[in-house]
Amino acid sequence: MKGETTMEAKDGDTVKNLLNGRYYKVKRIVKSLAVLQSEDGQRQILTEVENLSLFYKKKETTKV
Repeated sequence: MKGETTMEAKDGDTVKNLLNGRYYKVKRIVKSLAVLQSEDGQRQILTEVENLSLFYKKKETTKV
């Protein structure tokens, strides 16, 4: 779709769910699917990579 932005996520990135505010680590990306694991390790989510830009925001790292 025109004007749609895609999040550039890779294995090991941390993303924040925009709906519930929880943080997830990108465990693995294979083709068009991403496996996300919650910080506490209790939950895993399987989602399409294109959904990352819709429902997640990449955690910003601060350099000191």
